[in-house]
Amino acid sequence: MKVLIIHGPNMNLLGSFSKNRLTLDKLNRSIRRLAHTKSVECKIFQTHSETKLVTFLQRNRNKVNCVILNLGPWHATSHLIKETLSLIKIPYRIAEDSNQVKEYLENTLFDNNFIIHNDNIEESYLESLNQLVGE
Repeated sequence: MKVLIIHGPNMNLLGSFSKNRLTLDKLNRSIRRLAHTKSVECKIFQTHSETKLVTFLQRNRNKVNCVILNLGPWHATSHLIKETLSLIKIPYRIAEDSNQVKEYLENTLFDNNFIIHNDNIEESYLESLNQLVGE
């Protein structure tokens, strides 16, 4: 099984705003560690560009089984991402830190059943992976 993970805007600065000094590199290692225990291959990408995110989704649609996204401020305005996900028909979850994106989650365009949000972004990603590949 292959999982595509796309980190959205400002995730490269995760260490500067995370309460537990979690960096993007540490987060990626944690995701890969869990994926390894489930015999899952991860492809990980980070971008600040919604256009690049959509292009990456489209290019990988036949290469992966599911997608985990972090959208942050794109929640309320991302009709393009939402439409792309519905066109490519790949199971997905959106992993978020509830404290960081509270205002965006209130106005999200996405189905709340697909949004995994905890006070700890790392837990959101790991829970998303568990849901998509089975526990």
